[in-house]
Amino acid sequence: MKVAVIYFGGQYNHLIVKDLKYLGLEAVAITPDKSVEELKEFDSVVFGGGPYSVINELDKMGFAPDYVKSLNVPKLGICLGHQLIAKVLGGEVRKANKPEYGLTTVNIVDEDTILRGLKPSIKAWESHNDEVVRPPSGFRILASSENAKVQAMVNNDNSIFGVQFHPEVKHTEKGIEVFKNFIKICRK
Repeated sequence: MKVAVIYFGGQYNHLIVKDLKYLGLEAVAITPDKSVEELKEFDSVVFGGGPYSVINELDKMGFAPDYVKSLNVPKLGICLGHQLIAKVLGGEVRKANKPEYGLTTVNIVDEDTILRGLKPSIKAWESHNDEVVRPPSGFRILASSENAKVQAMVNNDNSIFGVQFHPEVKHTEKGIEVFKNFIKICRK
């Protein structure tokens, strides 16, 4: 399976590629200046984190909004990628009332997909100023924290996922399980 990891300049994006390669996938870091057509060779897309805000810097994310809307493959958004998916598909993203940095308790409310085996909660690495406050129509919330209601979400057909936390960072408990679950979903 070939996975495009969309690189927005985030400090942890290389860890996503490393984890996916460790799990036996062909993972390639891609900058968002590639056309949608150039990404059609990939079986899935992971949108990494980065320094931008989807609130007022969507224009700095190249073709990434088009990837969200146009690529008909499973998608996983992490941190900024989670916010990007929400914003592009009609959800709401705002400046966080209380930004989260470091380890945070993430409460799993629905573990039937990407969070399988993680209930009731995990300690997860966070690094964000913005947050999804309302998922797009057709999405449900999978996890929350004390400060962020939408820590994880999925669309109704279980093909588009977002997590606010960083499963690729070693401090996140069972972070690799998030990637394993995503791979299982992609292979269905």
